[in-house]
Amino acid sequence: MARTQTDPAQASPDEIVDELEVLLGRLSRNVDELVDRVKPANVAKRQVQAVKDYFVDEETGPRFEHIVPVVTGVVGTIVGIVVLRRLLK
Repeated sequence: MARTQTDPAQASPDEIVDELEVLLGRLSRNVDELVDRVKPANVAKRQVQAVKDYFVDEETGPRFEHIVPVVTGVVGTIVGIVVLRRLLK
């Protein structure tokens, strides 16, 4: 995919057409890549994978330094809600 260094004013029509076809092909691939990247299903897959990577390391297994604070927060929230409901009855 060598780019010609000729002056467009001096290029033949065939050279201009060839360069435009190369540019159009490159643009088409870029647009296809962007469409694939922003597809909602692909965005969701990337986000799910990011959450999995946060909680599980492929080599060492579960990352307890990330899991324990989340579980503690969830349990604390549930206990807080239960206590508040009993106090307000």
